Amino acid sequence: MKFEKLTVPTQRELFIKKMQEMILSGELPANSRIPPERDLAKQMGISRSVVNTGIAILEYQGFLQVINRQGTFVADYKKTASIETLNAIMRLKGDVLTDHDIRSILEIRWALEKLTMRNALELSENDLEKLRVIVENIKTSTSYYEASCHALDFQITMADMGENDMLGLIITTFRNPCIAMWMRFCKIYGIEKLYMHTRTSWELLKKRDYNGALEWIETFTKEAIDGKYTLYEKDMRKQG
Repeated sequence: MKFEKLTVPTQRELFIKKMQEMILSGELPANSRIPPERDLAKQMGISRSVVNTGIAILEYQGFLQVINRQGTFVADYKKTASIETLNAIMRLKGDVLTDHDIRSILEIRWALEKLTMRNALELSENDLEKLRVIVENIKTSTSYYEASCHALDFQITMADMGENDMLGLIITTFRNPCIAMWMRFCKIYGIEKLYMHTRTSWELLKKRDYNGALEWIETFTKEAIDGKYTLYEKDMRKQG
């Protein structure tokens, strides 16, 4: 068995994480002004340079807004968020998703997968074979993470083959939340279920059965939101 190397977070990473947690929890409400860098560094027992670089990253991620001659304010990230904000939130959460997160991700995935399937109906037999190999990689995966990565790769590759560059890019930007969701699915229902779901999508694609594919996507999504394949906290507790 191979063990991963442990790494110790830097002060800057700890500062960023703490600020993110305070903003997301509402402890630091939107539009509120945070203390000057010097005061913040003193209160948190870190150097001013750590605060300065941390604030720059938090501004890039959409959590803070630095206004010249006025100070640094908490951004209303729900209105001004970018994909960097989403990725930062998912990194902070890891695979700890709330029930609301799960429902939101499934609804977004539903819309994206319908577009992906429609654009992939004219794929060549060679392209279909490449997709089949990705599907089979799910079945032979030795970890939930590996299987989840292959499941996402199936969607991204299918979008790229459909010659919709923007669609593939959009799916890629949701990499972290999608992998977190599929990992939860594997933990509850097993890799085999994920394989069978993806395999069914591939088979419908091979048949050029767009209506059947839409019906399958809709059925599976509804089952995941309110049916027998839900991914909520109560389902995780059952596994424990």
